[in-house]
Amino acid sequence: MVSTLEKTAKALTEFEAELDRTRAEALAEKTRIIREAEGIAESAKSSAISRAQQQALERLVKARTEAEKQAESIRKQGVSSLRAFEASVSLRKKKAAGAVVMALLGEVK
Repeated sequence: MVSTLEKTAKALTEFEAELDRTRAEALAEKTRIIREAEGIAESAKSSAISRAQQQALERLVKARTEAEKQAESIRKQGVSSLRAFEASVSLRKKKAAGAVVMALLGEVK
């Protein structure tokens, strides 16, 4: 009977050692998987940030181009308005000068 108890104790000891080794392997594998997942997550994060920066740059370039077009349009309208204003002022100066000449000559209308 001692021999059966010894065999059982030995088998339990071997089983416990195998269980401890399996736990250690599982823990090592878990750690490896976590590190690998962290690496993948970091890579995905970097990729997402890079794409977001590229999209932001493209939007900025597009917005800048659109703003420059609008600024050019506004500048052209300003030049056109200035020419019209200068023409109006010139016409009014001529009319005023004519009125002054007429007034000086006594031909007031």
